[in-house]
Amino acid sequence: MKIITILVVATVCSLAFCAAGEGWKANPEMCDSLAKRRSFATYHEEKVPPYTLPDPLVALDGTKIETAEQWRNLRRPEILELFRSHVYGRASANTPKPVFKLLESSDSALNGAAIRKQVSVTLADGVAMEILIYLPKAAKKPVPIFTALNFQGNHSIHTDPAIRLSNKWMRSKGKGVVKNRATEESRGAAQSRWPVEKILARGFGVATIYYGDIDPDVHDEFKNGVHGALDGERTGDSWASVGAWAWGLGRAMDYYETDRDIDEKQVAVLGHSRLGKTSLWAGAQDERFAIVISNSSGCGG
Repeated sequence: MKIITILVVATVCSLAFCAAGEGWKANPEMCDSLAKRRSFATYHEEKVPPYTLPDPLVALDGTKIETAEQWRNLRRPEILELFRSHVYGRASANTPKPVFKLLESSDSALNGAAIRKQVSVTLADGVAMEILIYLPKAAKKPVPIFTALNFQGNHSIHTDPAIRLSNKWMRSKGKGVVKNRATEESRGAAQSRWPVEKILARGFGVATIYYGDIDPDVHDEFKNGVHGALDGERTGDSWASVGAWAWGLGRAMDYYETDRDIDEKQVAVLGHSRLGKTSLWAGAQDERFAIVISNSSGCGG
């Protein structure tokens, strides 16, 4: 099957108009402006080459998928393989069993409303990620949990001073980041996006991991994070950042299965933008996740 990847960014052309009887059209001035800034992308509908989307319910050999068994045994593996080959890449074959260590815990976090846990998950030699977990103290255990990667460090989702300040490489545009390192000023920098107390009040837990623990968001030809530790010679279908981040979410699920306070059968994985794509790819591969919530996942998502 020939896969044609086309980037059509109609949603980015947000200043659109609907002429009477003509339906939605992208604003031509906005598309012209974006096309000049990003020559690698196609913003004009008339420039999109002819293409035919493959039928998700027809197998590569032409078999029509009519039963759940056919889907699970034939078509689903084919689609996952297409995404590994053409989109997100395939994980390293040398992935060791993760090792878990409880770094800190409290039964009276957030003014007594929560149980807080901070867990280290060793992913490879010299590479570990930290999971920050809040669980509602009053809820009957085990509890369902929302889990997501974050862009600015675990300490950025809440002002709780007990959250361990990340010492990993950070994107310089984050609040309180100096020379690509987090400072105390960065605590709670992203808290408006993380309604921790509201989630807890409804009986759910929330867990997060700094995505840079798995693969730092800096281009160095994949010599850092899990790539540097696990990859041998890279090939055209080797995993990249989204693939590594999704794999890391699976290792968080490995930990949840060991924690009696967490209902591992009711774990929702979510993310925004590239981490939206990450949550989709994590949930598509790992059926232990009960729900995938992907926000503004963009091209490829």
